[in-house]
Amino acid sequence: MKNLIPCRFHIDVEAVLKSEGLRATKQRLNIWDELSSTDKHRDIETILKDLKKNKINVSRATLYRTIDVFVKHNLLKKITLDSGKFLYEHNKKTITPQHDHIVCEDCGEIFEFYDNNISSIENKIADGLNLNLTKRVHQLSGTCKDNQCSHAKN
Repeated sequence: MKNLIPCRFHIDVEAVLKSEGLRATKQRLNIWDELSSTDKHRDIETILKDLKKNKINVSRATLYRTIDVFVKHNLLKKITLDSGKFLYEHNKKTITPQHDHIVCEDCGEIFEFYDNNISSIENKIADGLNLNLTKRVHQLSGTCKDNQCSHAKN
């Protein structure tokens, strides 16, 4: 698989894996390349399917273990849907890694947005409580205003 993210990110990935006592194998780097090759939000099954489509053989256990490490070290973001399903996205976004999501309850499409006012409000609240923010999780859900969901893919 062609490395779609510049190699400097492999240095981050290698350091993270090493910090967890794992070797930066070609297989694990290929997992990172696949995860960071798209801005889509994907579940484990879709990621496994995409890896196999690109002729990268990875066991489910290795994928889960590697993804857990990437989430722990903020290379990946884990999104929990109301249904209990988990989706993953890489944190090397071109706009900003700090962004929020709105999930359409009609079709499941996920919209990303960033508003600096939200960060300001969060910081103001934390300051008022004499806290330093270390993590933020902000996710909205909504329904389409039209009778028929306009986001649905035909």
